[in-house]
Amino acid sequence: MLLRRLALSLVLLQGGAPGWTQVRFAARADLVVLSATAVDGKGRPVRDLRESEFRVFDEGRPQKIRHFVQGPEVPARVLLLVDASGSMTGEMKTTSTRMAAYQLLDALPPEDQVALAGFDNKYWGIVPFTRERTKVKDAFSELDPFGSTALHDALDKAAYDIASHGEGRRAVVVITDGVDTASQKTADEAIARSRALDVPIYSISVISPLDDPRSPLFSGRERPASATAGSATLARYAQQSGGAAFTVSDFGGLRQAAAQVVAELKHQYRLGYEPPEGPPRFRRIEVRSTRKGVVVRTRSGYVPPS
Repeated sequence: MLLRRLALSLVLLQGGAPGWTQVRFAARADLVVLSATAVDGKGRPVRDLRESEFRVFDEGRPQKIRHFVQGPEVPARVLLLVDASGSMTGEMKTTSTRMAAYQLLDALPPEDQVALAGFDNKYWGIVPFTRERTKVKDAFSELDPFGSTALHDALDKAAYDIASHGEGRRAVVVITDGVDTASQKTADEAIARSRALDVPIYSISVISPLDDPRSPLFSGRERPASATAGSATLARYAQQSGGAAFTVSDFGGLRQAAAQVVAELKHQYRLGYEPPEGPPRFRRIEVRSTRKGVVVRTRSGYVPPS
């Protein structure tokens, strides 16, 4: 099993899916390239922003945009990362995880590519990037929840895997309960990696209806401290990387989360600018829109090469 996992991870990393063509874009290697999502006051993606309606700030200083790609112009690549650790045992969590993934797969446009990876105390590739949704769905039979949870290590590896396929719209979507028990890396280290590689992370945290105050089945008890902390950590991943975090306990929530993720990916903008000269330290990034009522999400910053 270990050798099989290692082999599949290499295939995922190398992009060995039949028919896979790595798309090349015009962004120069010396540019800071950002994935950006624009939403209105109700959280709905804004699809028609022009380059002139964006403003990019590096440490508060305005920057000239040198590279601009609007979402629908290029296909997206989505790495679906599924928690297969022992904390995901139980029919409710197993079924909800699969349903969340199926909702996402069915909502993605046919030209988008999806890869499937799993993790417990290790990370492994299951299906390399493909447009064939049935391959991904069928592979869920290989996920048998067992062992401890190395969530931060898995997200760190997933960010590297998807970034290795070159420029373009992309994201990691992780389905988990948010509890980490075995990672070598900290959440801050993994967040720094996704931020540096410009990989938005979307999290779908699957919880029991008994623990969800919005559910009619809510027991009235407080959620375990570990679960509460896990949800907060996933929200940090999303906020720092430019993604979004969802906590769901029923089919309606799963469907809504999947639809939101797909809508944002479909209309993800790619912006690039030349980094100002200066020491190789962390620099804060902010992207705004001149259109009234529009909020733009992107990664919180970067570290320029030394």
